[in-house]
Amino acid sequence: KLASYIGRINYDFDAKYLLSVTARRDGSSRLSPDIRWEWFPSVSAGWRIDRENFFPVSDKTINLLKIRGSYGVLGNENIGEYQYMAVMSRGNYTYSFGNTKVTGSAISDYVNEAIKWEKKKTLDFGLDLGMFSNQLEFTFDWYKSTSEDLLYSVAVPANAGATNATVTMNAATMINSGLEFLVAYHNHQNAVKFDVSANFSTLNNEVTRLGVSNEPRTDGYCRTEVGREVGSFYGYVYEGIFQSQEEIDSRVNSEGEFINQSGAQPGDCAYADLNLDGEITNEDQQFLGSGLPKYHYGLNARAEWNGLDLSISTFGAAGFKAVDFVDVTLRSSYFILNKSVDLLNAWRPDNTDTDVPRIAYKSTGSITNDMFSNRFIQDASYLKIANIELGYNFPNKWFGGYVHGVRLYASAQNLFTFSKYRGYNVDFAGGTFTPGYNYASYPSPRTVMFGAHFSF
Repeated sequence: KLASYIGRINYDFDAKYLLSVTARRDGSSRLSPDIRWEWFPSVSAGWRIDRENFFPVSDKTINLLKIRGSYGVLGNENIGEYQYMAVMSRGNYTYSFGNTKVTGSAISDYVNEAIKWEKKKTLDFGLDLGMFSNQLEFTFDWYKSTSEDLLYSVAVPANAGATNATVTMNAATMINSGLEFLVAYHNHQNAVKFDVSANFSTLNNEVTRLGVSNEPRTDGYCRTEVGREVGSFYGYVYEGIFQSQEEIDSRVNSEGEFINQSGAQPGDCAYADLNLDGEITNEDQQFLGSGLPKYHYGLNARAEWNGLDLSISTFGAAGFKAVDFVDVTLRSSYFILNKSVDLLNAWRPDNTDTDVPRIAYKSTGSITNDMFSNRFIQDASYLKIANIELGYNFPNKWFGGYVHGVRLYASAQNLFTFSKYRGYNVDFAGGTFTPGYNYASYPSPRTVMFGAHFSF
């Protein structure tokens, strides 16, 4: 059950100074009775500079110039039911009382009775500009969002006597910040009417708290640690393919020390000795890029002429990497499985001018060609034509008043994607701690539709 009490005050002085204050108190039965209620306030203010007497520009040129700011707190209690309550379970808990065996129950799982609301605190400053009766519009925002008391699984000590290995706690904090821009132009005065808008935003992500002792966590090919972006790729640095045994035996690091890569043969991948100890080990892994897009952008346009209209919608992202599970599997150098056609160009003594390592039934050393490295990481930047629609609205007089609003249209969704990404679906949704890992997500279909609309 969820109960909420909300109060709001809006203040507007002379249509120039704007203030809004909201107080919200929420309670959830999913949390312990002692801490299930929490306050979530917000405040916003704006100043219409264009309405000040000292503003030097005519309202025919600039009809809107507003600076604004806001701060608010949101809560999340989507933790499942009864997470704070211990469970009694019957098991092999017996004791002899007067030669009589008595079976009892005991608390089997360790629970966190202090589990509480997650909180998202957002600070925003922005500017709105409208020119020529809003024919030209511009919006700018700077934001900083701090998500704290995030639910996070923490290891339960072995001496706790519990059967569960982890317990959920409010033990993580993450900060997102960035800029957002929107510019739009509208022209409805001429025979050809059109609207064009473009948006662009940036994202900076940082984990500032992770568990009780800020220990890094690894999820497959991704690693999360304090001071970095969540779920960045972590692995070896690929340096090319060994062409001969002599090259393997003579390779040295930047300190001039010979590098031992266990089991390496001609045609195998060479990895960088980053810690300069002369061995290729787990200690030579490093962060290899983020799966979180640094930039998002989009372009939308619509034109109309004599009942004929055309609209297009696009969006995209840039500045991030992706790893595709299907691609990694198909490019594996070992075992008898489905393979990519690229492996036909694998290294052989008579085919050395290639970036595809040799293939074999199985590896012979602890360091293999399938070790995760930047060789499997792709640039996932893309631009997608999301929707195009062409339609015609027939004049009502053509139908003698029997029907009206007659429209014929044709549309195409997910028409084309511009990207170097080799996977099926570039705008996939990764996991919380694996944002750039595409685990065989279902491809987005291309849809073409023809339709008609009319009313009696």
